[in-house]
Amino acid sequence: MTRNFLKLISILLVLTSCKTIDFNQVSQTKTTQQVVLGSIGSEKEFLLQTGFNNSAVPSYKSPIKLSVVIKPFTKHTHKTFLKAKAVQSANIIVRYVDSLPNKPTYTQLQIADKVELIKALNADENTQVKDYLSHNPKGQVLTGISLTLNKETLEAITGADAVFLVEQGYKTYAIQLYKNKVKTQTIYVNEGIVFEYQTSYCCWQENNKHQLDIVDLVSKYSGCPNNTYRSSKRAKMNINYYKL
Repeated sequence: MTRNFLKLISILLVLTSCKTIDFNQVSQTKTTQQVVLGSIGSEKEFLLQTGFNNSAVPSYKSPIKLSVVIKPFTKHTHKTFLKAKAVQSANIIVRYVDSLPNKPTYTQLQIADKVELIKALNADENTQVKDYLSHNPKGQVLTGISLTLNKETLEAITGADAVFLVEQGYKTYAIQLYKNKVKTQTIYVNEGIVFEYQTSYCCWQENNKHQLDIVDLVSKYSGCPNNTYRSSKRAKMNINYYKL
């Protein structure tokens, strides 16, 4: 009985590892889709089917600051990249040799200004998106991507003083680079290959007008702050309970 139980646990661990990878305790999900940073959706529910079901693209009127981390490829991430490259259109070549000490690199872009993102999601122009999130507990905000770019573009990102997610036309987004407070380059995600992503869940609270607001964004494995709830219905019921 014990041996069979251990075998079952081992199988589940292998299947689970096919879906996510952890970098510095941040969960990244593999994908072959070219997902949109800042978009709304949910993860595909089949264990062996990885990817993101896009549901909505909010309107972000103000630029949202991004954090940039440059990472070396590993054998594992290079394999993930090759699967995504087979599906996506960008002609990016990564010459990875496991035995060589100098590895090619990619960038992880993540929403850094969470306050500005939350403000945008609560804004009037995103009322329908907010309603969708409040009625769909599995709804998530895509807050990070792993992106492979050509050498020149990757160097431009690395050398930038600041990097922002900006709206370029109606619900079309790009990455804007700044150097010495001057715009230097605009990069579209489809210039590269996206092979991982990260999502965040909304935390809800009722405001002084008895309306539900998004007040925080947390990872899948994190809890919401005190008196806020991942379920909008629970937030509403909890506030009303104490008002009785």
